[in-house]
Amino acid sequence: MPQSDLAVLTGDVIKSSRLPPGALDAVMAALASGASAMSGWPGAVPARFTRFRGDGWQCLAPSPPQALRAALFLRAHVRALGLGADTRVAVGLGWGDVPDTGGLAAAGGPAFEASGRSLDKTGGPQRFVVGWAVPPPTESLVGAVYALCDEISRLWTASQAELLIETLAPGETPQRELADKHGITQQAVAKRLRAASDWALRQALIAVEATR
Repeated sequence: MPQSDLAVLTGDVIKSSRLPPGALDAVMAALASGASAMSGWPGAVPARFTRFRGDGWQCLAPSPPQALRAALFLRAHVRALGLGADTRVAVGLGWGDVPDTGGLAAAGGPAFEASGRSLDKTGGPQRFVVGWAVPPPTESLVGAVYALCDEISRLWTASQAELLIETLAPGETPQRELADKHGITQQAVAKRLRAASDWALRQALIAVEATR
């Protein structure tokens, strides 16, 4: 892949040493599954999900405007496991060089550096963070939206996250279709999505994805 504008997601699984046997591998498999699904979004670059240092991971978002959507989508895959596990996600926006094949171990550039620096700065309750190779005038505003989406999404239940995996993907999925797929009523779908603040997250994504 030639040098291009990228959104790099770098993360690690929180308190991975406290998870029960096999749970860390299940979380990594869920993240990899989410990354693979994102690669199928319209116009997406391949995610190239790569695992690092046991509980660390890295992938590419489908596009820079969709970086926050990608972070939420990956968290939904983790929360849907019902293990109580979670992951930090640091987004780096900028230019990057990615090998034509394989994972991201040999990739580099300002987007990767910004993602790594941002992950190192997370602390306390903060689990989503965004950084730029060249910060835009909207840096503080977008950072605040990331923080609010982080706080909302960390409260998702497994049943809510199962639905959000589908509603966070681009496009509209009718609630009746979700109800039939998951074997629940349309009213139950609406209740779970409302409790997960799906409506507020959609507004946040619309705003962030329109920001340049």
